[in-house]
Amino acid sequence: MSSEATPDKPRLDIERMYAPSGKTPLNGAEEKALSLTQEFPFPTTLYLRGSRAAKTAEAAEQVYRAKVREVLAKTRTAYAMLYLSFKSRKLLDENIELMRRFAKVAESKYAGGTASESDALKAQVELTKMLNMGVVVDEERELASAMLDALMGRSAGEPLGAPADIEPGRLVKAREQLEAVAFARRPELRQAALAAELAGTSLSLAKSEFLPDIMLSYRRRSDPMRGRTSDAVLGLSLPLWFWKPAAMIAEASAEKEMAEAELEASRLMTAADLRTAFVRAQTAQRLAESYKTSLLPQAESALKVAESGYQSGRASFLDLLDAQRSLLSFKLEYYRYLADYEQRAAELERVIGEEL
Repeated sequence: MSSEATPDKPRLDIERMYAPSGKTPLNGAEEKALSLTQEFPFPTTLYLRGSRAAKTAEAAEQVYRAKVREVLAKTRTAYAMLYLSFKSRKLLDENIELMRRFAKVAESKYAGGTASESDALKAQVELTKMLNMGVVVDEERELASAMLDALMGRSAGEPLGAPADIEPGRLVKAREQLEAVAFARRPELRQAALAAELAGTSLSLAKSEFLPDIMLSYRRRSDPMRGRTSDAVLGLSLPLWFWKPAAMIAEASAEKEMAEAELEASRLMTAADLRTAFVRAQTAQRLAESYKTSLLPQAESALKVAESGYQSGRASFLDLLDAQRSLLSFKLEYYRYLADYEQRAAELERVIGEEL
């Protein structure tokens, strides 16, 4: 940065000397002098200071970018949990109405003597179980809403509304391609790389302590005997106390080795994080697609067959309950996989430092 690469401010001295008795230096000085002095480090030291300041500023920018990505990932995760709670609540409401219908059928069959009283009791137990599940889902929705409000800077009283449907997209790029993007753009990795570069610059600065600082001075003066004269001074500092810069070099070398080790660890962690997020997102996407195209249609058909069989007396109430439980479980799992995909995709974007 320009502030670090700029020397300290110069010094201006105004002298008034040899004023005779009865006069002041302001109006009676026989000798007058004006001098300008500038001190600055060796030119390479100034350059290194500017380079270090620039890397420090860029590292701070990467910290900011990493925080932005973190907030975005947390927001998408909270949104996915809100989506899951809304879908689960809607699904439970539908199944509560369905179970109430089953309970009425069981009570009618019991009144007609074609079913046992246990069928009606089992229906009531299942209904109570779903009502209790609804309480848990409502709690999860409140927690997700509170997290979203905090992340978005909203007041708790503002309604969020129902979230839009999540459609898991396919991961177009291969893992190797995403890994290349992550190595180039992940803020945490870029920050570690800048820290290693900064440590190298600090080591060079420590070595520059063996170089002399420079002082330039120019003076103009006038007196009755010599008239107007000029002086120029070039001064160099002498780094005699060599053990001080030697200690600074040893410390900077250790910091450089540590920064390089942290950079390598950050690279390995980035590769591991990307692989984990990629596999999880891919798995969630495949499972959601399998549930949507295969399991859910089969479970819905099984429930229709079981309900028809129970009404006609060809199937037991346990068969009907089992079919209903399976369908409810499969639908809940389907929405969980959709929400899980959204969370894993958010993690993947955070790792690679950009949107998929």
